[in-house]
Amino acid sequence: MFNQLNKILFTLILIISFVSTTSAKTKFIGTHKDWTAYSNKEKNGKTCFIASEPLKSSGKYNKSNRGKTYVFVTNVKNGTNHEISVVAGFNYKKNTKVKFTIDKNTTLLFPVDDRAWSESPKIDKILVRKMKKGNKLIIEGTSSPGNVITDHYSLSGFTKALSLIDKNCS
Repeated sequence: MFNQLNKILFTLILIISFVSTTSAKTKFIGTHKDWTAYSNKEKNGKTCFIASEPLKSSGKYNKSNRGKTYVFVTNVKNGTNHEISVVAGFNYKKNTKVKFTIDKNTTLLFPVDDRAWSESPKIDKILVRKMKKGNKLIIEGTSSPGNVITDHYSLSGFTKALSLIDKNCS
């Protein structure tokens, strides 16, 4: 539970830094096709992450009520590497799982509010290996009202963007 709470807090800090346009600490590293790399230097150390937005989304939901949607892979210098997280732009329904499908190979993630993570760093590393080889990523989750929402991401540029954060935060 402590590890899950750390993931939640850490990802929340990253998202706030990423989305804030006034943050002088978050720096653009580079873009490769559909993935963009950033670094963030804080007193406690350096964090790097890559992010991508869905190419398309489907499901029954009010588009004007949905927040920004991203998939992140995060490295912490001298710490965690290749941690995967999802920001849905809506709150997930309690007691559901999120389907994280790379080219028809599905892994279940656990959601908390509007975010989702894998069960462990070991699973993150497996998913990253699959993402490097894959073409597309589909994330399917159930919103708190019970609507199934599906986001389609491209994995084009993933490997090169990941190498940028590996160089900057290893």
